[in-house]
Amino acid sequence: MKVLNPVLGAFLLASSLALAVPATASADDLRRVSAQGGWRGGEMQRGGRHHGGDMRMLRGLDLTEAQRDQIFEIRHAQAPAMRAQMKVVHAARKDLRELALAPQYDAAKAQASADALAKATSQMALMRIDAMRKMLAVLTPEQRKTLDERRAQWQARRGARG
Repeated sequence: MKVLNPVLGAFLLASSLALAVPATASADDLRRVSAQGGWRGGEMQRGGRHHGGDMRMLRGLDLTEAQRDQIFEIRHAQAPAMRAQMKVVHAARKDLRELALAPQYDAAKAQASADALAKATSQMALMRIDAMRKMLAVLTPEQRKTLDERRAQWQARRGARG
């Protein structure tokens, strides 16, 4: 077996580390951003996907400036309440995780946390539906027709996939 020149070996080691460190840091940043809810197609995802889908569906509808302003107001008027509900969701999930790992299981606490999680989740769903109804009311009949056609195409593609 041939022994590497010490200088060549040191160079190879240094270059390998130099290439690996940025890639690792970049992957870590992407995981962190993804975990925090960004860069995944939605607004503040994860809370997520709270508003990303409704805004994507409005793309290409040629909204007027007034329509954009109204939709902006609708979406941002409910942001504080949505954030409050997300805090409840996070707290309930945290409590449930802690209860699952606790040495002593408290069924009443688990039920209370599960109920809080369900209530907050249902409130968020109702808030999203309310905002969607308000946004649809801003659209013209032609824009709603285009939206309905897109929804039908999407459902057909989704149904074809199983």
